[in-house]
Formats: sequence, C-alpha cells, structure tokens
Amino acid sequence: MSQNPGSKHLQCRHFPMTLSPSDIDALRPGEWVTDDVIDFYFKYLKHKYFRNNKKYVYIPVTIANLLTERPVDNSSQHIKDLASDANALDIETQCLKKPRSIRVAFLPIFGDDHWSLLVYRNVKHRPLPEFLHFNSHLGSTRENHTQCARTALINLLYVFRENDASMMISKESYRLVVKNCPQQANGNDCGVFVCMNAYVLTARLAKREKEGVSPLHALVRRMSVSYSPGGRKSVEFAEKNPDKDGDPEEMMWKIKDKDAIRPDDMRAYITN
Repeated sequence: MSQNPGSKHLQCRHFPMTLSPSDIDALRPGEWVTDDVIDFYFKYLKHKYFRNNKKYVYIPVTIANLLTERPVDNSSQHIKDLASDANALDIETQCLKKPRSIRVAFLPIFGDDHWSLLVYRNVKHRPLPEFLHFNSHLGSTRENHTQCARTALINLLYVFRENDASMMISKESYRLVVKNCPQQANGNDCGVFVCMNAYVLTARLAKREKEGVSPLHALVRRMSVSYSPGGRKSVEFAEKNPDKDGDPEEMMWKIKDKDAIRPDDMRAYITN
C-alpha cells in the first residue's frame, strides 16, 4: 500500500483500490473490519496467488450480500432477476458467467451481525459441488447466520444455472458442510478471521497448483511398491494410520488452531 500525497487514503500498488481513513481505522485492534477491507484483501489474494487463473474466484462483498439477502425463490422470473442483478455487479471479474470453469469460490457471508467464510468447491471427480462453511464463532452464533450461508449458496447455484443451463442442481447441491476452524475470542474479530481463513486456504491451493499435485498423485505418493524374491510386485499403503494423516484432499480444507494467525497480527498484515 502507498499513501496518496496530501491524503490519508491508502492506494494499493497492485490493483485499483483505495482504502479510506475509516477503513484504516477499522484495522485497529478491537474494531470491526469494513466491507472494503475484506474486498481489498480478497482482491489481494487473487492478485498475488491466482492473477491469471480463472479457476479460483473471490466473490466481492456486494455480490455476496445480494446472494445472502435475496429470499430464496425458485420461480423462473425470480432467478432471472437474481442472475441479472448479480451479473450487473460482477462487471470487474465476470466470474459468474462461466461457472463450469470455477473450481473454488470464496464468499464473505454477513448476517446476524457476524462475518463468516463460505467456500464453493467443485471437484472434478465428484458429481456435485460442495459448500464448506468456516465460522469462527460457532459457540455463540445463532441459527440465523447459518441460514444466511444456506441462502447464499442456494442463490449462487441459481445464478450459476441461469448463466449456464448445463449446470446440475439438486437437493444434494444445497448441503452445507460446517468445518471446524479456529475460534475468535471476542465479538469483533469475525471479519479478520474471514481474511485469515481465506489466506490459509489460498496459500495451500496455490502451493498445490505450483506442485501440480492432484488427489491421484497424492494417492500414488502414499503407496509403496515392493518386489518379492520371485519378482512379483505387491503394493502397500505407506501410511497405516488414516486417522492421523487423513485423505490429502480433505486435509487441504482443515484449518487447525496451529494454522491460525493472531488477529492483531492479521490486521497489520492485511495492508502490508
């Protein structure tokens, strides 16, 4: 970030976005981060890790709010209007118009005075997409917020289907998988945890893309090939305790306390 001469605004060096003094103040410990801060950080993650990769999408807050706040209605006209409004807000990235090219999409969910992270995951070897919900305040968050995430996922699927009629949607598509993740210790760090969880997952995905590791490759790496004295080949799994290490594809989406960044450190990291 760089400060504009004669102004307290911070201008991003990498893409056209400016943070106002109120956005900057919101990064102080104890404050709620603003919509623009979350949008800025999502743009930063896209620029740094997946600038030219259309498989990974970061949904802006304005679109996520539309998907969260618009009541679920499966009537044809409602879905057309919803998709039209979402596409109109998606002028910059136009990611919603080609849903089949999306492998992972990050959505910041706001509802019931709380932020959480919703992740759309479309895995090639699975017939239907999954929605993973990372909520940093599970113990205190009311059902209303979870319902906001459900509303957003259903409306996102409606938009995808309207933009691409070949997209498959069924009741199984609406399943929301609540993931265990680090929990905040107060009532104002939820937006920071959204940024942190998005960062942890993004860094992992970027590493996998760089290494070119697919689930099949990971499986092969877990196998050891040995030959008996008679020349016969036998195959054994090198890892005997699946509960300890787990499926590599699923481990990608587990965020443990040891993976967390201190909220105050994360606040400082966002604009560095």
